Amino acid sequence: MLIEKRYNLEFDGYYPEVHKDGIPAISGLYFVYRGRRTQNKDGKHSADIKELLYIGQSEDVNARLNGKHEHYEDWNAELEKGETLYYSVCKVPIGSLDEVENACIYKAQPPINTQGKETYNYSPVRVISKGMVSKFDMDFHLR
Repeated sequence: MLIEKRYNLEFDGYYPEVHKDGIPAISGLYFVYRGRRTQNKDGKHSADIKELLYIGQSEDVNARLNGKHEHYEDWNAELEKGETLYYSVCKVPIGSLDEVENACIYKAQPPINTQGKETYNYSPVRVISKGMVSKFDMDFHLR
């Protein structure tokens, strides 16, 4: 019997495109969303997240998202009028990046991801998420 691994993901975000330089330089996952900036009665801004577009991983999430990303134009092509890109990130140990990324992509099926959607290629896993993450199953198992 295979033992189920467990990953607790704590998401930090939502970073709008204009403030993505503030994303931490951590090893982890990044979720790319399309959404709108909203303002409440108190004048505070928040993100109205519409869709999860892409899930990726990096040993330095800040550098990856602030550099030339090969899917950047694809993400922007999905935006509707008045929308912007938003990013949410979580820390994942370098040795677990491939496994956790594959689990999240397989479960969420983001439209711009091309790899990892057909199969989950690792041992049984449970992923529990909290924090700033939307359009994603917060607690799931894969076998």
